[in-house]
Amino acid sequence: MTEARFHVPDVGPEAPFADALRAAIANRGLALNRIQARLADQGLHVGVATLSTWQGGSRHPRAGSLAVVTALEELLDLPTGWLAVRIPPTPEAPTRPYSVAENAATLIRLLDEVRRDAHGRMRSITVVEEIVIGADHSLVSKRVIQALVAVKEVDRQIVVHQGEPGSDAARIVPRGLAGCRTGRVARDHDASAVLGELLLDRTLMVGDTAVVHYEIVDLNGMPSTHYYRFHEWAGAHHVLEIQFAREALPVRVSEFRRHNSGGADFLRRELMMTPDGRVHLVVPSADRGVVGIDWEWD
Repeated sequence: MTEARFHVPDVGPEAPFADALRAAIANRGLALNRIQARLADQGLHVGVATLSTWQGGSRHPRAGSLAVVTALEELLDLPTGWLAVRIPPTPEAPTRPYSVAENAATLIRLLDEVRRDAHGRMRSITVVEEIVIGADHSLVSKRVIQALVAVKEVDRQIVVHQGEPGSDAARIVPRGLAGCRTGRVARDHDASAVLGELLLDRTLMVGDTAVVHYEIVDLNGMPSTHYYRFHEWAGAHHVLEIQFAREALPVRVSEFRRHNSGGADFLRRELMMTPDGRVHLVVPSADRGVVGIDWEWD
């Protein structure tokens, strides 16, 4: 059942944005001018006329209005992403799976091997990653704790991992640890890419949340110089920590962000390492795109 803290109206997952917004506003009994005032209190300025056209369906929010849509979800006691997922696509916001990843075509082929319709049914609320880099400079393991909310009925999460060029995809192993178990795994050996299912403990309805713990073990032992996670949808709280072996520390470590994995950096800054060889970054609300850390060995 939907958690008590949400007030989700009786609207199907395929209902358009306007119908969902109109039902959510009616469900909470708020006038548009009151909504406008509450948004303004958060520094988000949108006119009553704009809100009216959104719920009437004559206009839809653009990419620059996603912060307003996220605030509306919170104001109307809706799950994160419940409204945003219904915004019609634009040329600037394609709906093709993994469009922010350079290897999107490969990942889509792997997704088709597993289950295409499982993609996009959940949104990340929080993701915490611990990456371990061994003394041989290789990525030994990736451990992830991820809090998720369902925006459509769902019973599985899809995870992906890109190995180092030339690595054996058969030696990259995803494992569900808690809140889920490992399902089917698809691999592209030429691209060293892996896509796997994490089967949840129960089927989630719209608004239900889940916390999953999983890991990716890479037995290839190939040197690594970077790690990143791509976010297909904005809004997730992202914590990334990398633990280096004390006997093999890099000489420089930097955070980077990109609009897609193959694009140029739009943010880069050097990170400080702790005495025990750890670096981290915290992104309170990640934009759509790529967040990562890279390093130089000498």
